[in-house]
Amino acid sequence: MDHLTLTTKQLAVEVDGTIEGIAWPYATPDRAGDIIVKGALRLPVAELPMLRNHDTDSLIGLWNTIEERDDGLHVKGRLNLKESMLARGVRSQILTGRLNGLSIGFRDRGSTRRGRNRVLSAIELVEVSIVREPSHPEARITHSKSFDAARALAEAINRATAALTMRTNP
Repeated sequence: MDHLTLTTKQLAVEVDGTIEGIAWPYATPDRAGDIIVKGALRLPVAELPMLRNHDTDSLIGLWNTIEERDDGLHVKGRLNLKESMLARGVRSQILTGRLNGLSIGFRDRGSTRRGRNRVLSAIELVEVSIVREPSHPEARITHSKSFDAARALAEAINRATAALTMRTNP
């Protein structure tokens, strides 16, 4: 079996546990120097396991949409919030910013070396994990409706507090 390579990417989560992100941005290497080119993944891919930190004993959901776009490999899936306490904890950590990346596990099915980089032209995607420390420089949460709503509420409270403070301290 080929070595399982791990790298991290972008993520967003919804209230119901739906997660979307860029599992691999094209054209830039991760910290290990891996570059996956568009077309390397043989689509379509059926559902993939959603793991916590590549731990096969920590299945927290399923990825049911995997598609290549111009900017990278996009994934969408859902955390199993009803049956997994770990999935509920992961969702909470995403919303608070403690978890902010995706990491793919794949098998190299065709690659070449370009200087320090390994350029992958064929991969078998095994799983996509949610991780704490993204290794790709572009790996960040792109948006989260729940997080955006909480931030808007906090900003409204701060504005109201400032207005009240100005009224009581003329």
